[in-house]
Amino acid sequence: MKISIETNLYDILDKFQCKWVNVQLKEGKSVKVFLLDIDFLEDNDVGDAIVYNTTGSLDYGDAIYLKDMNEIELYKDGKSRE
Repeated sequence: MKISIETNLYDILDKFQCKWVNVQLKEGKSVKVFLLDIDFLEDNDVGDAIVYNTTGSLDYGDAIYLKDMNEIELYKDGKSRE
């Protein structure tokens, strides 16, 4: 899924929540993360974001802001915790 200023956070949540994903960053780096939730612009001063961790647990971790992302896709062997 390409990320742009028109990207709806709920589309990301519906497709990728509680799954392993690859996030392509604008800086050229790719990171594998477990997507937990979304965070809205109104809740912070940096912008809309995905909330993730790298352990696969349901504990919260860090955020990656949509403004820093190019693309998000299901990890090749990505699975839901369910």
